[in-house]
Amino acid sequence: MSVQWTKHDDSTYYLSLGKSLLVTTVYDRLTPPGWKVQVGQRALKDKFGSLEDAQKIALAFAEKVVAAIRADLDSLKSQPSGDPPAGA
Repeated sequence: MSVQWTKHDDSTYYLSLGKSLLVTTVYDRLTPPGWKVQVGQRALKDKFGSLEDAQKIALAFAEKVVAAIRADLDSLKSQPSGDPPAGA
């Protein structure tokens, strides 16, 4: 099964990675107009001129976010499991 971009409306395309991480490209008409990229709750401040460029950058950004998630998970695995997390 391949992951494909889904058209939500004329200005929004998205895909779901692992059925849990949403990657979106949204066309913003405000000055300057362009495509914005968001991965989960993280967004890039830059806007991109074409949808194709925005989608390529969105995938590269998603790889960076997934790498950060992997590092956090590996860090959690190395912690002792007997102690509750701080603030719990």
